[in-house]
Amino acid sequence: MGFGSPAVRQARGADARPDGVCLVVGSCASGFDPAKNTSGDLIYTCTDATEQGQYFWEAFPAGSGADHRTTYMFSYLDASEHRPSLEEMFEDYWRIMPAYQNVELEHLKVQRVLFGFFPTYRDSP
Repeated sequence: MGFGSPAVRQARGADARPDGVCLVVGSCASGFDPAKNTSGDLIYTCTDATEQGQYFWEAFPAGSGADHRTTYMFSYLDASEHRPSLEEMFEDYWRIMPAYQNVELEHLKVQRVLFGFFPTYRDSP
């Protein structure tokens, strides 16, 4: 079903606008050191909050290979139009991820990328 389903629209009302949005970008890549690729992070941050928001990370070994790792960066933002786009977030992802994961992008082979968003509401049914 999801946030756009008829059941959710009925519960929230036809004109319910989201109060915010969660933007998510990430990738699965190979090339990580298998000896260090044994644990994950959940809601980790390595940068300060800014006027635009705060980035959070999740990372964990992928089941497709000992050197494969899935890494996500996400942020909860208000619904203002001046917030970063998914494209801008992806640029930040590639800029920050090497320091976060202690790896050089040149050593990675990207298997797939992901991006998406979901609306957030203060008053949720």
